[in-house]
Amino acid sequence: MGGSGQPEDSRSRGVDAHDARGVQIGDNNVQHNTYGPVVRSAYLAEVRRKAPARLLGREADLARLAAFCAGDGLDAYLRWEADPGSGMTALLSWFVLHPPPGVRVVSYLVVAGRSERENRDAYVDVVLEQLVELTDASMPGYLTGSTREAHLLGRYAEAAQACARRGERLVLVVDGLDQRRNASGIATLLPDHLVGGLRVVLATDTGWRTPADLPPRHPLREPSRARLLSPFVGPAEEARRRADQARRDDERGRWESERHSAADERRNAQQRVDQWRSAEAARTTPAARAAAVRRALVFVGGWTSALVLLACLASAWYDLRVAGILSAQIVAGGIGATLGLAPAAFRLGAAYAPAPRSPAAWCASPRAMVIRGGAALAAGWLAGAGAADYLDARDDRLLERALGLGGAVPSFEEAVAVIFLVLVALGCGAAGLHIARTAIGPWLDRHRAGEHEYRAATDAVTAAAEYEAQAAMAADAMSAKPADRARAYQEVLARLAGQGRRQPPR
Repeated sequence: MGGSGQPEDSRSRGVDAHDARGVQIGDNNVQHNTYGPVVRSAYLAEVRRKAPARLLGREADLARLAAFCAGDGLDAYLRWEADPGSGMTALLSWFVLHPPPGVRVVSYLVVAGRSERENRDAYVDVVLEQLVELTDASMPGYLTGSTREAHLLGRYAEAAQACARRGERLVLVVDGLDQRRNASGIATLLPDHLVGGLRVVLATDTGWRTPADLPPRHPLREPSRARLLSPFVGPAEEARRRADQARRDDERGRWESERHSAADERRNAQQRVDQWRSAEAARTTPAARAAAVRRALVFVGGWTSALVLLACLASAWYDLRVAGILSAQIVAGGIGATLGLAPAAFRLGAAYAPAPRSPAAWCASPRAMVIRGGAALAAGWLAGAGAADYLDARDDRLLERALGLGGAVPSFEEAVAVIFLVLVALGCGAAGLHIARTAIGPWLDRHRAGEHEYRAATDAVTAAAEYEAQAAMAADAMSAKPADRARAYQEVLARLAGQGRRQPPR
């Protein structure tokens, strides 16, 4: 019996009306109907003010968000990092307004300018209201500053389970956690006990750090790599970037063509250098030098012998002694030619290969041949006349001595003739030296020209390699690949540091 004298009804005991929209209480013919207010959140109106009219260029990011919301992986948190102005709020507000099928979104977008306490209180009010709406319940009564956060943490699980019973998944989206907006205190209110397939999408700045006052087993404490959101690029900016990229591609193609041309030029110059070095190595071997000296000696000896034979034939009819003196003078010329030809032939080595039987080896032109031939005939005539005078004076002196008319001292005429013959011999030696140097001159000139070409080819190799490296660096700088641009940057740093250029072949 109750205090009113009415029997107690055990059916009224133990009834949980926590999630009921209304309660009917009565006894016998007296009933009391009590209905709580139905919660309807209007936060989407605030989200629409921040959402763009059209979301451009974010198809891949939206697909990644949809895959995360529909996935069954162990990771229940997806954290995005973005720099200011990258378009993170536009992306998440669009996602909140256009969620994938089967996904219910509860969201909060941090407002700049509020204090950390104000952001924290606003988060509790906004998110709690949305969670209560998903459970079709009324707002808890008698909320205080000390109980509001506890009710919020409890409603996470209730809302997620209510969505799961309807075949939906609850996703909590929070944007703007950074120090700049004084919103880091919201992190401690994020759910740490995830049930019913609850997922959390969290957007922070690139410098955001996990607060130290998080619960010990909070999912944000687990090491994970945040995704970096690429900056938003509008249509005009995209068109400008495409135009710039096309220009850079054209410039890169031009530099690649320049690099290939420089590489071909370098290879050709290097081939000439290698050929010259091979020829130089073969030219300067001891065997090649000995063969060159032998050719020079054969060359001089052959022509000297021919001229001696010619002098003997020309003067033998008069006096064989004259032929002997002329031969001695020709030999003096041959010695001079040998002194002028043999050292040069030793230096030239295999590069010296004359034709000994050709007069052109001694004379550069027919005119020079005529002039030198005439000079040789005149010198031979004068030498023969001097030899004849010497012999006549000597014979006269010997005859006078035999007759006792003279002494052993040579006469003046004989002394003059001897001096003349010595001068002619010296002249023959000088003439031979001059002719030899004239004959070897073209060979030396060709060798000097080869050395000049070698130095020019070596300089061409260096210049082509340098230009090839510069062209490759410029082409890498114009590339769309970050690795190529990084290589160009490292090349610039290496050049500034004086570490030399890269090897030309790439």
